[in-house]
Amino acid sequence: MATDSLAILFGSIARVKLLRFFLFNPSKEFTFDEISRRARLVRRTARTEMNALERADIIKKKQIYQQLEGRTSRTRVHAYTINKEFGELQALQTFLFETAPINGKTLLTHLRKAGPIDFVCISGVFLREFEHRLDVMVAMKKLSQTKIENAIRSLEAELGIEIRYAAFTSEELKYRVGLYDKLTRDVFDYKHQIIVDKLGIRDELHGLRG
Repeated sequence: MATDSLAILFGSIARVKLLRFFLFNPSKEFTFDEISRRARLVRRTARTEMNALERADIIKKKQIYQQLEGRTSRTRVHAYTINKEFGELQALQTFLFETAPINGKTLLTHLRKAGPIDFVCISGVFLREFEHRLDVMVAMKKLSQTKIENAIRSLEAELGIEIRYAAFTSEELKYRVGLYDKLTRDVFDYKHQIIVDKLGIRDELHGLRG
């Protein structure tokens, strides 16, 4: 289903983005500024749509304590999170996942803007594992963290979701896999899919498990 069709169905593209943002991050709390920035929505639009979602009982507002820049003590702020008591939560989550281009092909289109890619593994939200620690692991010979971050943030804005990722040089990833450290175990010991492998990581993992 095209995004503009969803916009008609749900009222606006901004609302679709926010729905995905909350539904695919069901255990997290976000301040208004974080939501507006990550969804790349102007504040007035974000406020209007979030008020509508709150009235519909899909999201709820709560108070949390957060460490703000320039302050030594934690400050009480308003935050928003999905309302897990919403009756149609699972159905809405499934529908929006099925209609979003959350797949390896879309991810690679964005990542390749950062340069030649040697390795990509997807997990987490890409495989409907919303509580997973990591969604993307990527490696490049000449890694630019800034370019990778820009690519990920661009995809986040397109999909309206937060993407948790880790980026390494190709040599660093091979070293980590050889050690089978905690980060690699957190990905490869659970549901995942390797979609680019120019480093022989798949064979390395097979050897470690064999």
